[in-house]
Amino acid sequence: MKKISKAVVVFIVFLIIVVLMKQSHEVKVVDLSIQFENETTEPEVKAILENYNIPVNYTIDYNSNISCGMYYVKVDEYKINELRKDENWTSLVEIKKGNYNIIMLSAEFVPDENFLTILEKNNLQLKKAVVCYIHFGDGSPGWIVGKNCVLEKDAIKIKNELETNEKILTVGLGYIDG
Repeated sequence: MKKISKAVVVFIVFLIIVVLMKQSHEVKVVDLSIQFENETTEPEVKAILENYNIPVNYTIDYNSNISCGMYYVKVDEYKINELRKDENWTSLVEIKKGNYNIIMLSAEFVPDENFLTILEKNNLQLKKAVVCYIHFGDGSPGWIVGKNCVLEKDAIKIKNELETNEKILTVGLGYIDG
């Protein structure tokens, strides 16, 4: 009986080690970069995030100036094909959302006269996104899964859920270096 008990204990310890090793090799996400529609307030951002199942504590860097920010144009689905026909039309990122497309632009496109003329001609408005960084964890050091980061598969699920919200334009994942 003692041999069986020892074998069971050794097997359980082995399984625990394998699970811990596997978990330490999984890709981890430490933050989200979320671009909200223009004029989304900090209380709105907090309310939106509270409605989603984020499994760890997090902090919000509202309207962050970490990046240069992105501009966007909302275009009705029927008008996007018309815009694509214009020889001066330049679109780097188009996101289909409901019955419209969101055209994301970096700051370098904003002063482009051809682009601004196309917007004016089509009665479209250029808006600046509100960029927020959501940092996972409680600020303590180390990358402990469930405390200061989440596994990539969980982060992707959160990202997909957040992107269904009308006020959210894009969600990016921030990974641990190395």
